[in-house]
Order: sequence, then structure tokens, then C-alpha cells
Amino acid sequence: MPQLDVEQISRQYFARIHRAALALTGNPWDADDLAQETFLVLTSQQGSFRGHSTVYTWLYGILLNLERRERRRYGMRRRKLKVLWDNEPNKGERTTPAAETPIEVSEWKKSLWAWVDKLPDGQRYSLVLRFSEGLRYDEIADTLSCPLGTVKSRIFHGLSALRRMMDGEEHGNEARESPDFPYEDLIHAI
Repeated sequence: MPQLDVEQISRQYFARIHRAALALTGNPWDADDLAQETFLVLTSQQGSFRGHSTVYTWLYGILLNLERRERRRYGMRRRKLKVLWDNEPNKGERTTPAAETPIEVSEWKKSLWAWVDKLPDGQRYSLVLRFSEGLRYDEIADTLSCPLGTVKSRIFHGLSALRRMMDGEEHGNEARESPDFPYEDLIHAI
């Protein structure tokens, strides 16, 4: 088991992890939190690094697990609030709260990453790691703990789905957001 120099690893890879977190979350505040939490996990669990992968692919794995947990937590919170809202007596008087939206968030929502965010997790993670982070296919497979062919398939189908969604937007049609192979992630989750 290799000894990790957490300080050096943090200096070397924090910017890359933060960039991936920004591509995944779409806003700088959540990206900051996610990147910092990734390095907190590195600090507290450095003994679990076995050296079977490179340090940065291991860090991306931590980042993706944390992001997945946050999405689930956010989804559960949203469902609970919806139940409360639906049961509220004055639901006809719904007003949307005014929120300040920074330019970065606005730009992200107009960017390709906002489209990528609509894809299933496997395709989304594969595309972020490939095109935002420049990882090779084998590094992505290592990070996601799946076969190389699955990574290639996710990237191919993710790009195809993006093309269809964007074509649908250009033509004013409702874009189809469901993937070609919706169960591909379930196979590897077992």
C-alpha cells in the first residue's frame, strides 16, 4: 500500500477535481463544497488507497460517489417538499422566490454541460471525465469500476442523446431525454 502525500496531491489535483465538480453541479458554490469534501475524504481515508489505480482516478471516484449521494439527498428533499406543498391549503397562491443568479450559473445553464446534466449518471459521468477532464477510456473505466466497453458505449450513447436533445431544441420539438439503453447502469450496480 503506497504512502500518500495528501498536501502534494491536493496541490496537484485540486483544480482538476474542482473543474469536474463544476461540470457536474453547474454552480461554483456546490462545486467548491464537493471538491473540498473529496479532499476531506482523501485525508480521512488515505489508508484505503491500494494503488490499483492512479491517485487522480481514485479521487474522481470519490468525487462521483459524493456527487451521487448529494443528488439522491437533493431528490429526497425535493420529494418531501413537494408532498408538503401539495398538502398546503393555499397552494393556489404559489409564488416563486426571487433568487440572485450569478453570471456563471446562467452561462452554465446555457452551455453544453447543462445538456449533459440531463443524461443518466453513467453517461454523464463518462462524458464529464472524458471531455471535461481529458481522461483516457481505460482511466474512466478504472474510475467508474466498469468494463472498457461499457465506457465506450456510454460515451457513444451519451453523445447520441445529446445530439437528439439539441436537435429537438433547435426544431422546437420536445427532446427525448431517455437513453437508448436505460438499464446499462443497473447491470453494473449489481
